[in-house]
Amino acid sequence: MEGHRLQDDIGIEVLTATARRAVGIVVLVTAVSAAVLTGTAFAGGSTGGCTDSGTTVTCGSGVGGNPGSASGGGGSDSSGGGGSTQPKCPDYVPYSVEFPGASGGPPPAGAVQPGAWYVDLCVQGSTQGMGTGVQWFGDGQVPGAAPPDPATAGAKAASELQLPVPSPALSPSATGYVNLAEWLGIAPAIWHAVTTSAQACNAGGCVTAAATASPAYVTWTTGDGSTFTCDGPGTAYNSALSAEAQSTNCSHTYTTTSAGQTSPDGNPNDDAFTVTATVTWTVAWAGPNGSAGVLPSLTTVGSSSLRVAQIESVNN
Repeated sequence: MEGHRLQDDIGIEVLTATARRAVGIVVLVTAVSAAVLTGTAFAGGSTGGCTDSGTTVTCGSGVGGNPGSASGGGGSDSSGGGGSTQPKCPDYVPYSVEFPGASGGPPPAGAVQPGAWYVDLCVQGSTQGMGTGVQWFGDGQVPGAAPPDPATAGAKAASELQLPVPSPALSPSATGYVNLAEWLGIAPAIWHAVTTSAQACNAGGCVTAAATASPAYVTWTTGDGSTFTCDGPGTAYNSALSAEAQSTNCSHTYTTTSAGQTSPDGNPNDDAFTVTATVTWTVAWAGPNGSAGVLPSLTTVGSSSLRVAQIESVNN
């Protein structure tokens, strides 16, 4: 393993951590070599050391011992039987997870990159020697590790969706009037599905999924205490057409003026209701091999001000 040194204190850390996981197994370490690897990797047997296949580095401490029997019947050399249920092996975890704050050192020469050092939690001992189980793996190459659930990638994609913000459009005029229906709408150009993809990776590989958000309805808050929903973006009043020639499914009729409301410019003559449009988007994800699912809905919000006045009539 050219250009990489595995120090004794790291090997001892791994030995200590793995020994703690062996229920009922007591390991007596009688001697630990103080030698440090100085260059070329070599096979580990009972003398310790590391082997380097080019993409995988396996290190051992050189402390001999037999694992004992699963029935708890004794064992040999420096280990005794356990009888505990063994985990699924191999069971690799990132070195930085097992030893927070440490990475295990730089990768070995010629190693697949990107990658990281891993510790096999199953390694307790063997007839060849007590191995530390420290190995380098390229991303997606860890044996026995399952890739992420496609739903994880789908949720990640949903979190990266860039949804348009609605801007309320109020008509037929910029000023509303008591007892005259005000047409409510948002720009129809934003009323379409939005899709993005994302990738989730772990030691077992990477999975890509897409999330799609589709506008479902708009919830309107008109500032005078009314709240209601409209399907679709609404319709803008067309002053070029007669009132009889057009219609909308989304309107509101104010029964009071906006006097006494907050003025957007500080002028009391411009007191106005705050009109808010909230678009609710349904979200679904789709991944490999037909995997799919539904995610919680998302919302985008926009608001505007509407001054509502009283139409004055003059009797002749």
